[in-house]
Amino acid sequence: MEISELKQKYKEYQQEIKAKLEEFSNLPSSEYIYELFFCLLTPQSKAEKCWLAVEELKNCELEKNKIEDCLKTKTRFYRNKTRYLIAANNKFNETLKLINSNKSPIEIRQLLTDNSSKYKIKGLGLKEASHFLRNIGKSNNQLAILDRHILRKLQELNIISKIPTLNNKNYLKIEQKMKKFADNIGIPLDELDLLFWKIESGRIFK
Repeated sequence: MEISELKQKYKEYQQEIKAKLEEFSNLPSSEYIYELFFCLLTPQSKAEKCWLAVEELKNCELEKNKIEDCLKTKTRFYRNKTRYLIAANNKFNETLKLINSNKSPIEIRQLLTDNSSKYKIKGLGLKEASHFLRNIGKSNNQLAILDRHILRKLQELNIISKIPTLNNKNYLKIEQKMKKFADNIGIPLDELDLLFWKIESGRIFK
């Protein structure tokens, strides 16, 4: 893909992308926990099925057996993810205080993912934490969601030469490259992420 083509696609989809980001920003805080659940469920699983699971969880008691029953046909590693959801739910008041603090998106993500932090949410890595904060309108064009689709697009555009193993060091390095690229072509980072998704899948989901 050439940059000129990317910019043309942005013009074509800009209104839809901005509407989706506005939807994220207007999400009531009562829904934040479900976006967190979604981001805990998505690793190595289909996003649409994970969201179906979340919709079911909204209408049931968050007990181990009921969560497992809900997840087992919709996401991989459902037993581990059940534990993650229960733990995240139990400490969500604390998480909400962090989200509503004056800390930057980068600082909040660090506290949500650092093993030494009291705010650490088990099962949440840099990608998932970035996804969560974007989906509740708190990323402020500072966080990249580096899943395989985004990495493939960055490689196509020669922003990265190859797709590396995504340890934290590599994640942060590629995130900086994506931010610089977004600045250079005049497309905000959050919008660039959704643009890549629209081009890749033909739709903007979450």
